[in-house]
Amino acid sequence: MRRSESQEDYLEQILMLQKKNGHVRSIDIAEAMGVTKPSVSQAMKLLRENELIEMGEDNLITLTSSGHALASKILNR
Repeated sequence: MRRSESQEDYLEQILMLQKKNGHVRSIDIAEAMGVTKPSVSQAMKLLRENELIEMGEDNLITLTSSGHALASKILNR
């Protein structure tokens, strides 16, 4: 799967917010990155399709094991 720099930025931000807050919502990502909620929604859709994140019924975003591994790798660069 080919990832864009933008997708990597979102994964990195999700991991940082998860470590900071213990949970991640779309609005948290939008505020932290200075982007719109529709932009976050589109990015989350792509990340979900690539099985890098999951969204629960409570709208909380969690990284899958592969998403977490990739986000950690990106963060440690």
